[in-house]
Amino acid sequence: MKNQKPIPEQMSLIFEKWNPTNPNCAFKHYFYNKVEEASVPFYKPGPHEDPRDWEEALQKKPAPGYIPVLCTGFSGVAARLQTQKKVVGELNVRLHQINASLDAILSRHDLETSVRALAARRRHVVLRERCLALAARVQVLRNRGYALSGDEDDLRLKLAELERNVQDPALAAREEELWSRLIVLRDYADQLMKETNKPAFASGEGLSEETEHKTKKVLEDYEKQIQHLKKEVESITKDFADWEKERNPS
Repeated sequence: MKNQKPIPEQMSLIFEKWNPTNPNCAFKHYFYNKVEEASVPFYKPGPHEDPRDWEEALQKKPAPGYIPVLCTGFSGVAARLQTQKKVVGELNVRLHQINASLDAILSRHDLETSVRALAARRRHVVLRERCLALAARVQVLRNRGYALSGDEDDLRLKLAELERNVQDPALAAREEELWSRLIVLRDYADQLMKETNKPAFASGEGLSEETEHKTKKVLEDYEKQIQHLKKEVESITKDFADWEKERNPS
């Protein structure tokens, strides 16, 4: 009993362990926020943080560009959850924007590109028949001993080149590739949208350690997934524009 501290001192220690503003608080944990990698050196520990604990958490960051953020007490956990809820809401808005862009591309393909492609095929059939008729007449003239002029020979070469370009399988393959990438991207965006729209936990229901870990991992990955979707949409839009230019060089 001689080594036991006085009761007031023990009560003071217990209060410090549960006081979120006290550096000795035991109810604390470091989460991580994603920031610009160049701005990481400008972040420092807060006024109620132990610099050594902060530096240790910084060394354990999951990837470059992450900074430790101290969460203490129930109020800190609640604030963190509210922040995560806000971030998920913002990501949900961005997913809606991406889906709207995909819908616009699909609608444009259905209403414009498909119609134009059908019209181009019909024009191609007509032009091909006219070219065949012209080629037949030219062949008759050649068989009769008439030599082709320079302009007529140039026309023959241009017609042959146009025929090769129209029948080039690479053009159809490019169209199929763009369409497949667009469908895959749309499915991926829909799947991510379903994940963000899953119902939250009921009021008063506790979070298991496994659930907290999964939630943290999902929130950390959302930004990377959104950036990937954004880059893929930009890439498909650029490829789609290039493909349209190839189909309609004029």
